[in-house]
Amino acid sequence: MIINRAFYREVIQSTLAVVSVLLILFVFLSLTKLLGKAAAGEYPNDIILNLLALQVLLKLDILLPLSLYIGIIFTLGRWYRDSEMAVLAACGVGVLGLLRPAMILATIVSVFIAFLAFYLTPILASAVDRIKQDSNKQQQVSGISPGIFSESGDGKSIYYVERVNVKQKRFETIFVRSQEGGRNSIMSAKSGYRYTDSKTGDKFLVLENGELHEGEPGSARYKRLTFASYAIRIEPRPSFFKTSRAEGLPTRRLLGSNDSSLVAELHWRIAKPLSIFILAMFAIVMSYTDMRRGRFANLFMAILLYFIYSNMLGLGQTLLKQGKLPLAFGMWWIHLLMAAVAVYFLILRNQNKSLLSLPYFRRRH
Repeated sequence: MIINRAFYREVIQSTLAVVSVLLILFVFLSLTKLLGKAAAGEYPNDIILNLLALQVLLKLDILLPLSLYIGIIFTLGRWYRDSEMAVLAACGVGVLGLLRPAMILATIVSVFIAFLAFYLTPILASAVDRIKQDSNKQQQVSGISPGIFSESGDGKSIYYVERVNVKQKRFETIFVRSQEGGRNSIMSAKSGYRYTDSKTGDKFLVLENGELHEGEPGSARYKRLTFASYAIRIEPRPSFFKTSRAEGLPTRRLLGSNDSSLVAELHWRIAKPLSIFILAMFAIVMSYTDMRRGRFANLFMAILLYFIYSNMLGLGQTLLKQGKLPLAFGMWWIHLLMAAVAVYFLILRNQNKSLLSLPYFRRRH
């Protein structure tokens, strides 16, 4: 019990530290990407934080298994370096003796991951799609976002609004460039506002106290006009967000389906909690540290093994979506293969043999 408590305590501390670092890195990368899209006019500024929070929650069911995997490796790696594993082995507690507490901890984490993968993640994915769709509809209605250049739906006009007076619901310092019928025109105005025709429902941008420049300067057809009020019809921008994805469907919709994309999504959700047990076995194997080879000798191989496993799962999901694998196979063959390798490595490690040793081959030759 003392050994188990020490194992739980150190693994949980290491896992929390790893997941905190991974979340911080993911937040910075996601925020940079979202701000770039906001600067390009794809997303309005007021939904950036909401999207960031939802995307962080969406990645928990992927970051937690990886964090637990690294947490077990760090914990047992320290035990090897401090010769605690040698003491445990002398007391009759070998590598297989640590398998039970590791599986108990993996079961607890797996239950939480299953809740995320089967219930919460689809809700969050649907919420992300809904926020993007609502923001797209809002941009279709307004056609203009302050502080950035916005293009009309037909691509013939470009708008720029410097500031927005929220209280008065008016724009300040407006620039419009349009090209229609072979004529180029540039308009600038000190202020303006949106207007919706009650009969047709068309959206207009009304410019006030501005100037219109049409044609090329210096030519005979060049015109310069001043106006007190000028209304421009705003063409809506086309929608480019998908309204439904397999990731946002509830799990009950995936059960019993013969659609390859839905079956692939179901097996992807099953893989998230199931992979934790296989990763826990690999973590016990890969935590072995030989001081002659350095502290992080096996860490590189452990990370490489994780990427091989995750890429195989991604490949299996893609093959299922494309119909290149029988639906009955699913991704079970990947889990069985990796579990067999993990058990084989555990047996070799328990016998204090190299993971690349081939005892049967050597015995025959």
